[in-house]
Amino acid sequence: MFKNVTIDARYILRINCLIFVMILGKTYSLKAQNSSFEFWPEADLWYILNPSWRLTAFIPLTDYQSSKPSDLNVYLQADYAFGHTKRFYSARLLNENRAREMKAWLARVGVMRGGSLSEDGDYHEDVLYGEIHRRLPVGDKILHSHRLRPELRWLGEDNKFSYRIRYRLMFEKEFTRGHWSMVPYANVEPYWDSRYSTISRVRLIGGTTISWGPRFALEGNLTYQYDEHYDTSNLYAFNMILHVFFEGKHAKPPPLEGLEL
Repeated sequence: MFKNVTIDARYILRINCLIFVMILGKTYSLKAQNSSFEFWPEADLWYILNPSWRLTAFIPLTDYQSSKPSDLNVYLQADYAFGHTKRFYSARLLNENRAREMKAWLARVGVMRGGSLSEDGDYHEDVLYGEIHRRLPVGDKILHSHRLRPELRWLGEDNKFSYRIRYRLMFEKEFTRGHWSMVPYANVEPYWDSRYSTISRVRLIGGTTISWGPRFALEGNLTYQYDEHYDTSNLYAFNMILHVFFEGKHAKPPPLEGLEL
């Protein structure tokens, strides 16, 4: 699978795999305490302005599978993709029947408001955040990426201020057949929280996204979260996401010559 990979690319892949395994091992070596299961249904709306710019809205719901009331969050974001990778990498980007070149960088700014769906709930959160993504293709259509995300947060009814810094390492690979696209992925994400001045949370996620046309994609994943400051230290969640895509008149990229779609 790696016969066409340069020595530098192999070295990068090995280093990142080592980081992934080290964090994974550290997470599972933590002493197990109480645990819980949650269901996270979500709807994501994407409006593609052009090959570089897009607007998005994420609407996740947290169902605690208990007497605790559910929570709803609404994210509004703007994305800008730019730059070229050293190794050419094309993908349908989940929602497309045509291939386009993957940009090397993606910058995102967004806001989020969250709250309980019941008057009995005590959850309230407002967040202002930014993200920078670095995408690095390795091997046969394998993509690994790094995401750094600082968050400014106002929590509770008294809007108490804090901030978090999140880093995510992710691996994914696209498989295509006809108009179908399938992208299995895995990622690990530690959270540094100013309230505790330490890494307070680690998430491990594995899942798959499937698209069958230019307008819809369905994503499912399993999440394990360790957070000693959460209601339960060991959280297991099933996340189901419906992606719906819209396009502006300048959204279509020029065709890539020599690619089989």
